Amino acid sequence: MTDENGANEGSSDEAVSAFVDKAKEVAGAVAEKAEPVVEKAKEVAGTVAEKAGPVVEKAKEMAGTVAEKAGPAMEKAKESAGELVDKAKEFLANKDDDQK
Repeated sequence: MTDENGANEGSSDEAVSAFVDKAKEVAGAVAEKAEPVVEKAKEVAGTVAEKAGPVVEKAKEMAGTVAEKAGPAMEKAKESAGELVDKAKEFLANKDDDQK
């Protein structure tokens, strides 16, 4: 006896095998059709990376320049903060002397 798909009842191994073969066939077809899309995506990604390279280099260069220019300002800020702390200590010491 056969079922509606023409497979013999009781031959489930054959049906499973046929299903697996069909699934492999479909997967192969999908992979084949996806390959050009994947290749194009790789190409586009390469182009983007290629074009981004100089931008990244320029950003690094600018960051280095900013850091260079900020260095002296940071040193001056540290100096000023140190002077301020020294003046505050001196003020507090004088205040203590005045209270005695």
